[in-house]
Amino acid sequence: MATKRAVGGLANKVIAYAFTVGVILALVVGLIGAWIPTWLPVLTSLLILAGIVVGFFNISPTETRDYVLFVTALVIVTSLGQSTLSQLQYVGPVLESVLKSIMVFVLPSVVIVGIKAVLNLAKD
Repeated sequence: MATKRAVGGLANKVIAYAFTVGVILALVVGLIGAWIPTWLPVLTSLLILAGIVVGFFNISPTETRDYVLFVTALVIVTSLGQSTLSQLQYVGPVLESVLKSIMVFVLPSVVIVGIKAVLNLAKD
């Protein structure tokens, strides 16, 4: 019984760190994506996969409403910020790339969390 609890606790910790790892990966992809264009599709696929993992496993039903609200605000601000920041002379393209990477990570998770919320509403 103790080993079952320990395994469950370890799984919860891994899942809890998935969002943080996804954000860090998005920042790294955004920063280095311009210098290694051949790896960009692979790194983008990893971001999408991390977003799917976060959407399925990291957001509990009690957190759904807040998560969808905050991520929707993040997506709006990020999409508006991309066009504004891209106009900066030296750091603009890098900041735009970082924001795009964050969106690539967050969008799959919010779609999955939203679908799960709709299915939970349909069950009730």
